[in-house]
Amino acid sequence: MFGRNKYLSSLLKKGNLNADENNIISEIQESGSWKIYLEWRMAVTTEIEISKEKNKNEYWYRVIAKCDYEFSCLCPTIERAVEMAGLYQELIVNLSKQVGWPSWESSNRRNG
Repeated sequence: MFGRNKYLSSLLKKGNLNADENNIISEIQESGSWKIYLEWRMAVTTEIEISKEKNKNEYWYRVIAKCDYEFSCLCPTIERAVEMAGLYQELIVNLSKQVGWPSWESSNRRNG
């Protein structure tokens, strides 16, 4: 039904949080959450947070990535949460470069 999207697969592979995955996992296990601010362009920063969250009597991991765009998901494992955080960071950067910010006017108004 659905084909594999090469673009999204490549974002997942190159997702980079500029932090060691083992340190991220350790901090979440010790304190329940981890947060980083990634400046990827002058005065443009993405805030990424991973935190434990109760889901149907189990602990899962909430990922939130924000920088004008905002993405969130709930993951069953810390490792998957780290992967998704990296993917969201790559997606935010690529969307801003290729589509622009959601706070801008629509593309048909800017170009016409």
